[in-house]
Amino acid sequence: MERRRGPDGWIVLLHWLALLCWACVLVLLTLYHYARPEIAYGFLRYGGIEVREHWDPALTPWLEQSLWGCAAFTLLVLALQYRRSRREEDGYGASLILLLLILTASLLLFYFG
Repeated sequence: MERRRGPDGWIVLLHWLALLCWACVLVLLTLYHYARPEIAYGFLRYGGIEVREHWDPALTPWLEQSLWGCAAFTLLVLALQYRRSRREEDGYGASLILLLLILTASLLLFYFG
């Protein structure tokens, strides 16, 4: 007999934390946009407009630390969800696994790219 009437408070909290992880990635994309080197388009070079061709030294450490923090937070939420989920309808956390892969690839590109 099924006694559970839906997801309990912990499962709902873990779903909200998963959404928070994805929101952190959106913030990281904005930070990446402002930290990366600017693109020197042809008309900018023709006009003699100077562009920054290196990573912004003020924002790059923030980007690196935020990538590590978001990856750790995602891993924590994934571990909590794995530990808490006991039934089939609780889900596997596929979006968090995808997010962790994206963050791992981003960190690899940051260090080796």
